Amino acid sequence: MLTSSAARTSSRIVWEGITGTHDFEVVGYSLMDGFGAGRHVCSGDFSVAGHDWYVAFYPDGLDQDSAGYASACLAYRGKERFVRAKYSLSLVARDGRASPLAGDTLRSHYFTPTSRSADVLKFVEKSKLSSSPSSSSYSCLDDDTLTIRCVVTVVTGPRVESVAPAKERGPRVTVPPPSLHEHLARMLRDGRGSDVAFRVGGRVLRAHRCVLAARSPVFDAELLGPMMETTTPCIEIHGVEPAAFEALLRFVYTDSWPLAGVDVAATVRLLSAADRYGLERLRLMCEEKLHEGIDVDNAADVLAMAELHHCSQLRDACVAFIASPSTLGPVLASSGFEDLIMATGASVTKEILHKVSESWSGPGNRNNSSKRK
Repeated sequence: MLTSSAARTSSRIVWEGITGTHDFEVVGYSLMDGFGAGRHVCSGDFSVAGHDWYVAFYPDGLDQDSAGYASACLAYRGKERFVRAKYSLSLVARDGRASPLAGDTLRSHYFTPTSRSADVLKFVEKSKLSSSPSSSSYSCLDDDTLTIRCVVTVVTGPRVESVAPAKERGPRVTVPPPSLHEHLARMLRDGRGSDVAFRVGGRVLRAHRCVLAARSPVFDAELLGPMMETTTPCIEIHGVEPAAFEALLRFVYTDSWPLAGVDVAATVRLLSAADRYGLERLRLMCEEKLHEGIDVDNAADVLAMAELHHCSQLRDACVAFIASPSTLGPVLASSGFEDLIMATGASVTKEILHKVSESWSGPGNRNNSSKRK
């Protein structure tokens, strides 16, 4: 039995409107001073989309809420019971454009038998009308004549249209994930095109000057700057273990964590190398890994290292861990704590004691102390 797939159809809804503009001139504006709040003058009727409208102007405002302002409104005089329209009321400047003295904000209103007008209470400040120089291009008074411009768009309702069947595009195109880091890692591993070599603890590691310089400000200065190494066939690296330097190179080429698992000792050595070569992202990644691996056996050593390399976040985490009542005793008894005191002096010890004092003087402990008394 042969079957066929259902035909694909589509449609769209199209909103339409008819727009009209009416200019209402108020000649002899100054004579309306003191006209009275709530009193108004009206424009002649004008038609938009078969509906009749007019503009009302209140020179002394519509009510008490509009004191100090002139008000204006758009009113509907048609016979339809419900009409939706968007409108704006503005003052026309001497140059024929909308004056900044009265905004021409676009508003929307549903005109019904109980709501046949749309009011703008604070249409324009009266003081601005009288104080604006008549010679100014944005002055609204031209020979004591004020012009109010009303733009009305009557929404005539949506129209539904059928749309031609969408084109069948076949299966979607699948884009593979980025693989630049894989290609660079292979280039480092194979040594293809390398133009610099490093001797680290008896091992020779090859790399590419431009990649290293792009990633590290220290490599940039050493390999491409005024102090660049050009004649030495192999640059000697001292103070960094081969495994740490190799891991650092892997990060430079891949921008990802270069060690397998969480090895605290290896991470400490890598952090030292990252700090030396100005690799801030790698340094923070090391901080994060060490934070995850803090325990009573290594907390003092990690704190000493954090102090040495100015790792503020890791340092604070170590101090809080050591000062905790549950870990303070074991850490003080560890062999690394004496080394910590020797390496950092009294400052870190004082901070730990301060944290301990805070934890033991908390509300809960004060309450327990008072009960014992």
